[in-house]
Parts: sequence; C-alpha cells; structure tokens
Amino acid sequence: MHTDLEKNTVQYILRPGLPVLEDEALWQETLKFAKDTQMDAILAFNGHGEMPPHPNEDYIRKNVDLLAKRFAEIRALGMTPMLNYFVTLGHGEAKPAAGMDHFQWIVDGHGNQSIGCPCPLDESFQDYMCKAFGLYAQLDVESIWIDDDFRLFAREGTDTLQCFCKLHLGRFADKLGRYYERDEVMERLMQKPADRAFRKAWFAVQGQSMRELARKLRDAVEEVNANTGMGVMFCAPYSFVLSGIDLNEVMPALSTSNSPRPWLRTGGNGAYRDERPLDILHKIVTVADPIPAMVDKPIRLCCEIENYPFATGIKSARVLALEMYLNTISTNGWLTLSILDNLFGIHDPSGNVVPMLNKMKAYLVQVAAVMEGKARRGASLPFPAHPTEVSDLTEDALSPHWNVTLARLGIPQAPTAASPILFTGRTTELYNDEEIKALLQRGSMMDPESYLLLQERGILTGEAILVKAEPFHSKVQSERVNAGNAPEWLKGKSLLTRWHIDYNTQHTIQAGTGGEALSALYDTQGNWISDGVVFSQSPYSIAVVTHNGKPMKESGRQWLFSQLINRITNSTFPVMVEGILELYPVWWEKGKESVLGLCNFGIEEFPEVSLWLPGMREYVSIEQLGSDGIWKMADYRISEHPDGGIRLTLHGDSVPKHLSFETFLLKL
Repeated sequence: MHTDLEKNTVQYILRPGLPVLEDEALWQETLKFAKDTQMDAILAFNGHGEMPPHPNEDYIRKNVDLLAKRFAEIRALGMTPMLNYFVTLGHGEAKPAAGMDHFQWIVDGHGNQSIGCPCPLDESFQDYMCKAFGLYAQLDVESIWIDDDFRLFAREGTDTLQCFCKLHLGRFADKLGRYYERDEVMERLMQKPADRAFRKAWFAVQGQSMRELARKLRDAVEEVNANTGMGVMFCAPYSFVLSGIDLNEVMPALSTSNSPRPWLRTGGNGAYRDERPLDILHKIVTVADPIPAMVDKPIRLCCEIENYPFATGIKSARVLALEMYLNTISTNGWLTLSILDNLFGIHDPSGNVVPMLNKMKAYLVQVAAVMEGKARRGASLPFPAHPTEVSDLTEDALSPHWNVTLARLGIPQAPTAASPILFTGRTTELYNDEEIKALLQRGSMMDPESYLLLQERGILTGEAILVKAEPFHSKVQSERVNAGNAPEWLKGKSLLTRWHIDYNTQHTIQAGTGGEALSALYDTQGNWISDGVVFSQSPYSIAVVTHNGKPMKESGRQWLFSQLINRITNSTFPVMVEGILELYPVWWEKGKESVLGLCNFGIEEFPEVSLWLPGMREYVSIEQLGSDGIWKMADYRISEHPDGGIRLTLHGDSVPKHLSFETFLLKL
C-alpha cells in the first residue's frame, strides 16, 4: 500500500486496542476522536491481553474480516491503516489456546519455562506465525508491526538469560563443535573475567534465531502483498542486547523491496502515568536516545507515547504534551499514541486532550522544521553493538546510569554524536586502539576501572591521575569540593553522601603532577579516603570519578559535574542549567543557529532560570516559539559567566511552567 505518510515531519499514529474495534459504538467514537485530533494513521492492535496469545486459524480469519471492515473506514477518512501484531513470542506467561500448547517454550538457565512464550527456533511455531502474518497481509495495510515481545530476555517465569531450550543448545553445539549442558553454559557465561569468545558465540546463536524469525515473517508478508512494509518495537537496549539482537542485523531482515526502510518504534520502560514525571525523562534517556545510536541501517524511527494500562485519565493532557514534546525535540515528530481507553471508550474525560493534540501538532511542526539539518550536542555513554562481551549480564549493569544522572542535573544528552564520551567498566575493551584514541579526542569522563584498562594498553600515560585498585579504607562520610573556583555557597561545605550517593569503592583516585582534584572524600574522623573527581589535560582531556553514576540530584553535584563537563570539553559544551533541578535542556546546532528545548519536570515554578553557555558566543537574537506556533522575541538577559562564556537568564513567560516546556532559536 502506497502512502504519503512520510511527507509529514510530524505524524500522529493512533494505536487503538482490539476491544474498541470489536464494539461498533466504541469504534465510531474512536474514529471521531481520530478525526478531531488530526491523526495521520491508525495502527490497530490485532489482539488484547485477555485473549490467548496464539489463537487458532479460525479466530485469525474472523479477525481479518473484522479488520478489513475497519481499515476500509480508516482509508475513507483519509488516514493510513497499519496493523500492530500484539503477540509474537509472547509478553509473559499465559495459558495457551486450545490445541496450541505444542510449541517449545522459552527456557532459562535454571530450566524454568515461560509457558505461552514459544522459542523462535521451533519450526512448528515458525510455520504458525508465518501463516498468521500472511493472513493479515491480505488486509493491504501500510505496514505490519511486531510488538516489543520480539526478544528473548526478561520473560515472566524466568530468572536468567534465555533461551536454553534443547533447540538453542543444539544450535550452540553446532557452532562450537561440542555439546554443553545448560548449567555449563550458564557458568561460562557468568564467569569473571568474561570469556569473550564464548559469550560472543552464545549471543550470536540467540541473535541468529531472532533474525531468522524476522526474515521469515517478512517473507510471509511480502509473498502475499509486496506493498506491505514491516515494523518492530524495542524498549530499553538491555532487553534486546541480552537477547543477542544487533539492530544492524535484525532491521535489514525486516526490509522489503517496496518498503526498504522498516519502522522502528522506541518505547516502554514505565513512563505510563503521572505519578512520577521524571519517568518520562528516564524513558527518553534510556530508550529513545540510545536506540538511534545503535543502528546505522535505513529505518523509519518513531517514538511510543503510551498511557498504560490503556485507560485515559492516568496521564494528564499536560504531561502527555510534555512527553510528546521531549520525544520530538530529542529525535523526531513521528509519534505513535496509545492514549485511548480500549475497554470503555472514554477517550477524553477531562476535555483537555483533544484541544491539546491539535494545538501541539502546529507547535511540533515548527519544532521539527527548525531542528532540520542541525546536529544534536551533549554528553553520553557510547552504545556499542556488543556490550555483552565484557559487561555484567544484568539489566542494571547495562542501564545508562550516567546519562540519567547528567540529565537530571540539567546537562544535555546526545548519544548519537556524544561529546564528551563517558566510559564505565570494561567497555573500553570493545574498541581497538585507534577507535579509542578518536573517542578520547572528544574529551571523556570515566570510572577508575576504565582508566586502569587504558593505562595497561599504553593509551593513557603520565602521573596526572593516580588510580589504585584498592578498596576504600573506611565508609565515606562527606565529600567536599576543592576546586579553586567554587562559589561562596559551596566553599567549605559537605555534599550529600551517606545513604544518598554510591561510589566505586574498590578503587581510589588522586590528583598527581598536572592533575586537578575537584572534590575529595573523607571518613567520619575527617581522614582523606580518595579524591572524588580528578581532571587532567594530558594526554587527553579526561576526568576520572569515583561516583558510580546512580542518579543523584542535588545542587552541589550539579555545580561539580557542570565544571567537570566544561573542563573536559575545553569550554565548548553547549549549555547547562544552573541552580535549579529537574530542568532538562536539549540542544541542536548548525552554523550560526542553535535550537534549545527546555523541559521542566518539577512541580515548582520560577520567576527566572539561568543557563551556562561556556565559550565565547555573541548572540544577536533569541526567539521563543509561542504556544500558537509563531516565533517571537524571548524575555532574557545575557551576562558574563564567572567561569567563562555567558550566563543566559530567562524571565517571565520564557521560563517553562511546571511540567511544561519552551523552545528557543538562538542566532549568532
């Protein structure tokens, strides 16, 4: 099916659940909601959580007949129909439908089975799924999307990595030339230091099984309707990395001749409700930001906005707008919206959602237009394709804690073109010497383990930063800032430590000749334990930190890490928030124009906000995008910053209200 969908820089793609489609009255209400909110496409679910995960063929054929009718109505209204295939491998344990309990279930390293979640290597399951996808391809939709159950890791009823079923163990034996029992595989995977070759082979087998399934589903669809494209959803990188999935391999497996750029939707990770607004920032930093940095094959990238469990009213129109904005300013304006009540059809009980969606579309179109052609700048961990070769094989070990911390401190992220680079643990081993040296040229922050590994390789030399693999001699009682340029409110004061801040306690660091200690750690008697942050300009601009990156949110460390970032980037970092927490900036630039998106995740409002822009910049104008989508002059003043560069202070209506945002265009 050919469509003009991609011509729109901002796309609203509505995702209604199957219960809504099954009820005539609720469906008509849903169509009206779609029309009233300028939806470009409707991505309808073919199943729901209350039904058996893998229904029989008779059910599928009846469902196809129903969806054919609904998609005809969608086309008649000028919108593009798409299909969201809800259950492929299964979202969790579930009782199989009658006669559908013969598949090989996914097995973890302890022998636990996730009943209702079939193994992708089971040929009978492959045949079933290919037939099902082929039947749905008769609908002539723009694309068929696989949901986020396209993974092997993190399944209900399991405790470890997957899959350790007899099919996967057999494949693994074929690859290595000998058979390993399940417990042998687990032991080798978890040993320290990591057996890189063994891990590489294991995850290659897992990834191949997923890639083969993707290719078979694509072929089944293309054989029935060559015009139908494919899409897939992925959540946090650990979920697919620990499944052996390399996006640069699996995305081409979903490419078709007439639709060579498959859809890739980022989403999930709990930003579903209003209880914790910072969850939205967490989702962007841990999911929507890293995924584009991990794939360089042609795709159509979009972001998921979801109110789970699909009941309206659990996320306000205000927070919904903030989430839509942050997705757009961070990546692009292609948004899939799971914001309907799929059981009762109560789509906008407050009356605020419909007008907000309409107003936001015009606003986001302007945001997307001014971002076009510009590059995003910020700091970030790198996101290599195969971190499982060296990292601990856990969700926590593969989560980007430092990105979350810096974002909460008002320091922008930019994983696709990060400057500076953040290194933790043994991830430096994933790069050869030339690659590492090129990354270090950008400036870097790293933990002690990474620094020692680079010293052992001869890449880092000198005595400016002294790192020892020795445990702290005592518990940290306080951390004090020693930097000579510390402001009066911070000089001689202790930062929050006990019970609030975690450190890497197995290494000590100290400033040597040519190094600068920005902070130091002390025990209850005032004895020095280790420096907290040490900076050196030789042989590269590097800061080594004892902090382990777990989220910290307080003013003293906002100042400390802003200073660190400024030093390692030689005063070329774009922007950092001063003095206020829960404000997050996003920065794009090219030539003499820069775009600043500023999001307020707090519930407090402020008369003014100060931002530090290091480096010498002389702005001739700063414009602000009005809520009506029209640019106007911002309310601001510029002054010299005591540590170099400028301080940009926003006033009045240019300060984002609580749980809101503002966009600025800065011209040199």
